[in-house]
Amino acid sequence: MQNRPRTSKEVKFCRLNLQPSFPIVLMQEDKWYSSFSAVTMVHFHNCLQIGYCETGKGYYLIDGNLYPYEQNSISIIPAKILHFCTSQMNTVSRWKWLYLDPIGLLSQLNPAQEQVLMSMLYGRIKVPYILSSADNEQIVRVIECIIREMAEKPPYYMETVRALTQVLVLFLVRSAGEEYATANKVEQTSLQIITPAIEWISMHYMDPVTIPHLAQLCHISPTHLRRMFRSIMDCTPLDYLQLTRLEAACTMLLHTDQSVLEIGAQAGFATGTSFTRQFKKAFGTTPGQWRIKMSKKAARG
Repeated sequence: MQNRPRTSKEVKFCRLNLQPSFPIVLMQEDKWYSSFSAVTMVHFHNCLQIGYCETGKGYYLIDGNLYPYEQNSISIIPAKILHFCTSQMNTVSRWKWLYLDPIGLLSQLNPAQEQVLMSMLYGRIKVPYILSSADNEQIVRVIECIIREMAEKPPYYMETVRALTQVLVLFLVRSAGEEYATANKVEQTSLQIITPAIEWISMHYMDPVTIPHLAQLCHISPTHLRRMFRSIMDCTPLDYLQLTRLEAACTMLLHTDQSVLEIGAQAGFATGTSFTRQFKKAFGTTPGQWRIKMSKKAARG
C-alpha cells in the first residue's frame, strides 16, 4: 500500500551523536513505542536507522509513501530520509532502534563493499524500507543478535557487533537479487564520480561553494553534475549543501551558546536573514524558537 499523504506540518532533524570509535547505539527504553496518531510531523537522522517491531502493527510514512508493518517487521531508514511511524487505531507498537554509521563501524572494507555501504547510507541501495520476518528470516535474526549484544554487552560484544553488521550488510545486498546487482553497477559508478563533491561539501560547507568548482572536482561538466546528483541523491548539489549546512547549524544550536547570527555565519549562510528563512522553510520554525524547544525537551529527559 503506497499513498501520497498530505504535506506534513513540521519537519525535525534528530541528530544522533555516535562515538567515532564505535558508531552504533541502541534505543530500547519503554518510551520507544508508537500509538495511533495523525501525521503532523516527520523527521530525519544523520545516520542509518534500523528498527525492530517487537509487538503491534501499523504504518510507516517514509519519503512520502505509506508502508505497512507488523510484529517482527524490520525498518531500514537511510540518513536524511523523512519518516514517521504510527500504529493502527487502538494498537500500541513497541520498537527497538539501532542507529549506526556502517562505514565507520566496518573499518576493513574492500572498495566494492564501501560503495554498497555508501549507497545504503545515502538511501540509494535498492532494498525495501520495511522487511517482513516471514520473507527475511535471516536478516531479522541477525538484527535480533545485534540488539541483544548491544543490550547485554557481553565480553567481545563490540567485535561481535561489527561482524554481525557486516553479515547484515551482505544479506541486505543479496536480498535485492541479481537484478539489483546488475542495475546498481551504473549507480555505484555514478556515486564514485560525484563522491569528491560530496566529500568536499562535508568538509567545506561553511565556505562559498559554486557548481563549477564541484564539477571540476569530479572532472565533469556542471550540467552533468546536476543530473547525476538528481539521479543518485534525489536532490541538486545546492540542495545537498543546504541540508548539510542546516545539519551543522542544528548541532551548534544544541551544543553551543553562540548567537543565532554567529551560528548562521559559521554554517555558511551569507546573511542572518538567509539563515532564518532557510531554517524556517526546512523546519517550520525559526532557529531561536527551535533551540528553545529542543532545550526544553532535553531538560525534561
